[in-house]
Amino acid sequence: DIPNVPVLFKGGEPKVDILQTEKEVVLKADVPGVKKEDISVTVNEDTITIRGEVKSDYEDKKDDYFHAERFYGSYCRTLPLPALVASEQATAKFEDGVLTVTIPKATKPVKGHVVDIE
Repeated sequence: DIPNVPVLFKGGEPKVDILQTEKEVVLKADVPGVKKEDISVTVNEDTITIRGEVKSDYEDKKDDYFHAERFYGSYCRTLPLPALVASEQATAKFEDGVLTVTIPKATKPVKGHVVDIE
């Protein structure tokens, strides 16, 4: 067992900010150490789901650790959004360990949509 889990990924979940403007909802998630191809984002009319995996860079899991805080493994986080959104118009960008998802607000419910990450 790894003795300490960092605050950044406590429980396997990245820290997230969600803000809204007059026309859109923006989510920013800290996902350091994750590759773009190891993250997926699904947006529904009023929720967003982020799935990812942090892979260990050590082949041998039996190394004798003196101190270990880094999280390795899969996570999935579903969050409510503050407004109805147009999920099919969502865009996602991944840069410097930060995932930014921008979703225009909608006036009527729309089916869910998987977002491509740039």
